[in-house]
Amino acid sequence: MFESSLLAQLRAQFPAHQFSHESLSIVHTGRFANAIVYRYKDTQFDLIIKDFQHSPWWIRKTIAPLFINQEYKGLARLQDVDGVVDNFCRLSPIAIAYDFIEGTPLRQLAQQQEHLPANFFKDFERTVAKMHRRGVVHLDLRNLGNVICSKEGKPYIIDFQSAIRFSRFPRWLQRFMRGADMSGVYKAWQKLAGDSLPQAKADYLHDFNHVRKRWIFKGYPLHRAYMWCSGVMTQILNSEFIRSILERF
Repeated sequence: MFESSLLAQLRAQFPAHQFSHESLSIVHTGRFANAIVYRYKDTQFDLIIKDFQHSPWWIRKTIAPLFINQEYKGLARLQDVDGVVDNFCRLSPIAIAYDFIEGTPLRQLAQQQEHLPANFFKDFERTVAKMHRRGVVHLDLRNLGNVICSKEGKPYIIDFQSAIRFSRFPRWLQRFMRGADMSGVYKAWQKLAGDSLPQAKADYLHDFNHVRKRWIFKGYPLHRAYMWCSGVMTQILNSEFIRSILERF
């Protein structure tokens, strides 16, 4: 049932194309407040799709639209940045699709004890710096599953569900957020090309890890808490009872 609905959404988005069930597969089965991740691949399209149709109704009505909107806005703000997909679309308030990146997650490469050249991480560092200049932090780059080494050997950042604009936060917290992203770069660099990590960057990673141990909101949970509160407030303000009260003022 979910797959049929998803294909209908794809047809509505791309009416000139014929989408088929055979080309749709599940990459990751989401649970509760996590999206199901699909891949749609045929002769014309190769897409990753995140969909919350399976989630409980109160997730679909509160935080799921916020997560999808957050990822969509993050990708939109980073359009034309190397290492971030350019083609993406919102299929519904609770589903998003974007180009599949052919490659291997850094987490898998680390588990296989593979090594990458220093230039890969220099490119990764530049991509993150460009992202920050656009006013966006990812907040989950320490998760090596969110960085892909493409077939061409270039870094790609994925999963912008945690990405937020940092300008609304105090400057000290902005520095911590940007530091969380950069520490993700240096963590990957150390794991996959340790000998080439410059000492200054190794010291930065060591110092950030020391501070991070004493920080109760570590990157992604900070965003989760922010989005959860936003979702609950959206649900409350959209309720008939609250609207009836507000209409009196």
